[in-house]
Amino acid sequence: MRKKSFLSYEAKLIIAIVAILLLVFLPIPLLDNVLGFKNSLVLFYEENLAHYPIWLQVVPFVLPIILIVAIKLIRKNRSKYVEDNFYNIKWTWTWHKNDIANLECFCPTCGESLYYDDTTSKFTLEVSKIDFICDKCQKVMGSIANENNKLNSSQLVKKEIQRLIYRKLAEDKNLTN
Repeated sequence: MRKKSFLSYEAKLIIAIVAILLLVFLPIPLLDNVLGFKNSLVLFYEENLAHYPIWLQVVPFVLPIILIVAIKLIRKNRSKYVEDNFYNIKWTWTWHKNDIANLECFCPTCGESLYYDDTTSKFTLEVSKIDFICDKCQKVMGSIANENNKLNSSQLVKKEIQRLIYRKLAEDKNLTN
């Protein structure tokens, strides 16, 4: 579904035709203004920049382009690492700048999305844990220890997986290539 525009195509076409007719028939010195601007640029170049070598004149224009392309390539390479196995569970995520977003876990055997449960371990164990359960396989696929009871389960899982991802990125710099 398209977003409703402010003006219809017909209205935009009529406005464009009227603007062209006004530019043609009104005595606006448009060409004189453009030529005057060009002449002032040429004069500025001849007075201030012409005595420098041409390679030195080109560097301020080429260097930012090279830097922008390099930054884009680095970001693109990092965004290729979006899937891995931790705690015998398949994890997928996306990158939002340098942060991990849309973290999801899947069953390694059937590929079904897992849900987590932290209620069973709160009563029976001294160190609580978070279990990841597959509805299709009807079993616990993995667990993460929950030593920090102040964090809720989703925050703990995200922090732990982010820690593992960043550690793996730091260990293997070639992973992003």
